[in-house]
Amino acid sequence: MMMTTSAVNNIDLYCSLMMGEIVPYYQPLIDIRTQSLYGLEVLMRWSLADENATPVTLIEAFEESGLLPEMMQHLLRQVAQDINELNALLPTGLHISFNVSPSQVAAPGFVFDTLSFLAMLPLEKYRLVVEVTEEQPLANTPEVRGAFLKLQLADVSIYFDDFGTGYANLNCLEQFNVDGVKIDRLFVAGLSSDSPSGAIVPAIASLAKAYKLNVIAEGVETTQQSQILSDIGITVQQGHLFSCALSKTQLRDFLVVE
Repeated sequence: MMMTTSAVNNIDLYCSLMMGEIVPYYQPLIDIRTQSLYGLEVLMRWSLADENATPVTLIEAFEESGLLPEMMQHLLRQVAQDINELNALLPTGLHISFNVSPSQVAAPGFVFDTLSFLAMLPLEKYRLVVEVTEEQPLANTPEVRGAFLKLQLADVSIYFDDFGTGYANLNCLEQFNVDGVKIDRLFVAGLSSDSPSGAIVPAIASLAKAYKLNVIAEGVETTQQSQILSDIGITVQQGHLFSCALSKTQLRDFLVVE
């Protein structure tokens, strides 16, 4: 029976971890200058959840249950296993990114779990990226700033995900030392229409350049959107134009074809 997030309880979530039902999927990021694989974003899937149970809603359910740290540890172990199995097919310098909430960043053990995951990967072959989501405000505390610093000293990059749609904004760029921003699909969709939101992407690109930040655009669906982004100077792109999120088996096929 398929589960909906509204119907789950703590026992369902705990059992999903114990039974190995939480699995990673991987969405490719493409460097369109070379048409080569730039990175993989790790997305969480629950094999028994219905199709409306998005990664965001599932993460919220785990966070509300208090099981989010256990879920992340489980997920990262699976990712490390998959990456090691596919290592021969993956390019050196590949960025591996995963999403975390502001509350996770501030939690004890977050830095340790992240660096433990990094230690499970082939030495110096991959670049880890932590994408901080925007659903909650990011508290400017010594704990958060210290977590960012420790990760960056270990060569882990910090990005603001879905920049401009939630709590991450210009003020956050002033408060926190981050490495990049990710442009939300809502703004990318506006590039190929008459929507005023189409003007937001060039503005974010200019802002990122001023702060010396890397920029990734997600939700790229059409060649027109991809070309406009390229003309602006945003050459790392992600979306269904290139690939949907892939299971480990599908990712292997994708890498062989590429």
